[in-house]
Amino acid sequence: MSATEIILEIKKLPAVQRKKVFRFVDAELRHAEDIADNAAADRALAKPGANIPRTEARKRLGWENPN
Repeated sequence: MSATEIILEIKKLPAVQRKKVFRFVDAELRHAEDIADNAAADRALAKPGANIPRTEARKRLGWENPN
């Protein structure tokens, strides 16, 4: 079954059931993102080097607001 077919089937569901599907998918995506974020944090913490202040890290990444 393709993603398009799955979406069409979800659209056919009553509103209450659609909401349950959306909540389930949202929870699964959040869980997958948490796993990826934690793995990235573990990799970063395993690298040697000094800690730097958050403001300095933001400047180095170009995230600092120029105003």
